[in-house]
Amino acid sequence: MPTNPLSNLTIRTRYVLALCLIAATVSASALILKYVFSVQLNDANIVNIAGQQRMLSQRIALFVTRLSTCPDNKLLQIQELQTTIEKFEKNRAYLSGLPKLPAKVQNLYFGDTGLDAKSQDYAQQAREYDDNLLTCGEIPVAFNTVNTDKLLVTLDEVVNEFEIAARKRVERVENIELFLWIFTLLLLFLEALIIFRPMERKIKSTLASLQTALSAAKQAEQQAVEANKAKSEFLASMSHELRTPMNGLFGMIELAIDNPEKSKEYLEKAKSAGKQLLVLINDVLDLSKIEAGKLRIERSPFDLVQLLDDVASVQSANCRMKNLTFKFEKKTNLPARIISDSTRLAQIMHNLLSNAIKFTNSGTVELTVGVHIKNKQYFLIINVVDTGIGIEQHKIASIFEKFEQADQTTTRLYGGTGLGLAITKQLSDLMKGELRVKSEVGKGSHFTLTLPIEIDIVPQENIYPEVNLQCAIVDDLQTSREYIQHIAESQGLTTTTFQSAKDFLDTNIDYYDVLIIDFSMPELNGAQLIEELLKRNTTPLPHIILISAAIEQFECTETVRSVIWRTHAKPIIRQELEANLRELQKIYIHQQSKAGETQTSFRILVAEDNEINAEVVKVMLETSGFQVSIASDGEKAVNACILEDFDLILMDLQMPIMDGLSATLKLRNEINFTNPIIALSANAYVEDREKCRAAGMSDFLAKPIDKVSLISTIQKYLK
Repeated sequence: MPTNPLSNLTIRTRYVLALCLIAATVSASALILKYVFSVQLNDANIVNIAGQQRMLSQRIALFVTRLSTCPDNKLLQIQELQTTIEKFEKNRAYLSGLPKLPAKVQNLYFGDTGLDAKSQDYAQQAREYDDNLLTCGEIPVAFNTVNTDKLLVTLDEVVNEFEIAARKRVERVENIELFLWIFTLLLLFLEALIIFRPMERKIKSTLASLQTALSAAKQAEQQAVEANKAKSEFLASMSHELRTPMNGLFGMIELAIDNPEKSKEYLEKAKSAGKQLLVLINDVLDLSKIEAGKLRIERSPFDLVQLLDDVASVQSANCRMKNLTFKFEKKTNLPARIISDSTRLAQIMHNLLSNAIKFTNSGTVELTVGVHIKNKQYFLIINVVDTGIGIEQHKIASIFEKFEQADQTTTRLYGGTGLGLAITKQLSDLMKGELRVKSEVGKGSHFTLTLPIEIDIVPQENIYPEVNLQCAIVDDLQTSREYIQHIAESQGLTTTTFQSAKDFLDTNIDYYDVLIIDFSMPELNGAQLIEELLKRNTTPLPHIILISAAIEQFECTETVRSVIWRTHAKPIIRQELEANLRELQKIYIHQQSKAGETQTSFRILVAEDNEINAEVVKVMLETSGFQVSIASDGEKAVNACILEDFDLILMDLQMPIMDGLSATLKLRNEINFTNPIIALSANAYVEDREKCRAAGMSDFLAKPIDKVSLISTIQKYLK
């Protein structure tokens, strides 16, 4: 659609343009009126001269008549006659010489009537009579009454024609004046329509824009005040949340130093406080990374069953601590492996479940998982439902905002920083997913995550062991049963699952070679199940593997502890459990114990500039049977590898003199060191892992270092 060219003009330009148009119209009107007045004056003069001709013709005739009577004042009369003739001739020449004579006047003067010639002849005869009049005599024929009247009539016609022409010009002037009046009105209307009305709209629009800007500024100011208030409340909450575990951490360490006999109990509590502090720090770092646009979503294949069990194991234990019922349900069959970001998916699930547990005082927390297909795209559907306090409808939108909780009083009642759901929402958006919530006050909340995924199709490895072992799996948590079953069957064991200790005791116990049991179960826990087996004098007992989400707090009698072959903490590290199952197969094949096999022949170099961190890693490795050497920077690590042989290097990334990446590049490219190099770093982001792989590192461990993860990672490379 073509745009109005005036729409781009400023108000000032439009106003100036309107004034110019009015000035031009007024000026044109003035010039036309001036011309009209000039023409009217000229017409009046012409009519006057034409009228004089009538009078002068009569005067000439009068003077000729008087002279014929030989008056006493003859000379005076002759002078008057001559003056009149000159005036008559002058007027005739003026009238006949006008540039634009009316048509009829033109015809009277120069047409058949021949007024111009007659007038000249009339004047000539009068002049001749005057010149030849020596004595009184008879009046010439030209001046008799008949001829004089004819001339007078003709001159009257001339006057009438000039008057008619003048009236016509007056009428034209009136029309012009009417036209100017109409044109002026039209111009004013057009100015109002084209200039002043758009100008009015522009002014109104400008005023409206200013009003909108003012409202937006006020709203922004209000939002800034509210955001500042929310941040102030967040900082106060964060200060409290950080100081609480920090005080606990330092307090427990001080108590452990002062009371060595209770140091284990105090240090376990200090470790718990440290983990709580680490979660808070990670939340803040994740938020800053997301807001800076530097958080990358990694897409890699992973075991979905393992991830669900890892999450469910931790959160079900948290439910038991609050006497809540944890439920898990598969809505559909789940693929064994999918392609997505396992770390962020686990983080989302932990946040949603932790939030549900936090705000639920009694009842249940339920996790349901399913996979749906829409338009040839797979979607992972995760639902977290609780029977907690619920959220008011008008506050639902704010729970995904940073530094916000549905009600700030909940911060004081339940703790927390208000970052969890904000991070969860932004992570789901980054993963192209959708997070929805439904809630009712007093009845609970229902969070639904819909996430696009890919199915990782890998060929199944068929393991045919030399011995067929029967494995019983006893766990009240469905995800754990399925995951442990998945691991055991992948190693060639034949499995049977039980959801309670009572169900297992009702079967033929002698049938099983391996018994994997969870410690925390309703009715009969894992330790009580073992005591029941001992009471029944079941011999030989199957090899018992005990699994618990709180393995550090696991307490039992020495008799029970003596028959437990291996223990594992939830979430289960698959590689460790697989190694145990393979070891059992060797035991049954060779009928001799190889469980105490150590790796004393392996030498490990730890490159770490922080003495405390280096000492922690060294003790972890030495207690697992490895020989350990320490290098305080990358350059010393390179020199150590020149002088000695190491089976594996644990390389910190940030060190003085030479950092871990530079040292790795030098080891790989200049010294041709081919053994595994595992990175140690507090920076656990995707881009940091990629830099490590590009430099030639074999694996990556995030600080703080967990002993189980450290040893299992090393065992992947040292066999």
